[in-house]
Amino acid sequence: MKYIIDSASLEEIQEALELGAYGVTANPSMYLKNRQEFLPFLRTCSTMNLSFLSGEVMGDTLEEMEEEAQRIHNINPDIIIKLNFSGNALKMCRRLRKRGIRTALTLIFTVAQAAAAISAGADYLFPFIGRSDEYGQDGLKLVQDIQTMIDRHGYPVFVVAASIKNIHQLEAAAAAGVPYAAIPCALYLKALEHPLTRQGTQDFERDWKEVHTFFTKNQHSPLDSANILLYNIYNK
Repeated sequence: MKYIIDSASLEEIQEALELGAYGVTANPSMYLKNRQEFLPFLRTCSTMNLSFLSGEVMGDTLEEMEEEAQRIHNINPDIIIKLNFSGNALKMCRRLRKRGIRTALTLIFTVAQAAAAISAGADYLFPFIGRSDEYGQDGLKLVQDIQTMIDRHGYPVFVVAASIKNIHQLEAAAAAGVPYAAIPCALYLKALEHPLTRQGTQDFERDWKEVHTFFTKNQHSPLDSANILLYNIYNK
């Protein structure tokens, strides 16, 4: 699974990219929270050499949606046009597909919606795990069922698990074979941490200092030092 940072904070995005994040996605709520103007944000991100960058279309009519999609496409043709699932979004998806423009259908909450998006030619699907759970559905099962359908039929589309609230959901989606996850920077950083990793690092650092101290004090020949080191390793 590859991580796509779900954020409109340039500071968070930069930190995540330095740690190896695959790409960036955001939504209007994030632009508002971070006081980011949409098109300038996309222009900035499009200079970061990202493997994945999406821009959301918010128009109501097909004409509005097409105009917005074209403005995004003009910034960088590699930006994926993200559409909120609807009848018009499916129509726009088909139009953009014919032009060779990649699309992502977001706000997916059922397998039927996912199937419709696939039929319309979407390249990416964003099913929402956490929001599904809040509505009384099983968000993880939704993502697993969509991924199973795609794998079974060999559809040329990728799932981006979204609305992930905790490490359990993230790891369960990865275990289901979901190739991408859109996660906030805070969850990404949390996913990198584990108490046993910290403890192991501390143990290695302590032993490394002891090794250095031992050989500095005793000044053994290189051959003697190697033999002592091997002896200690095999007789722990």
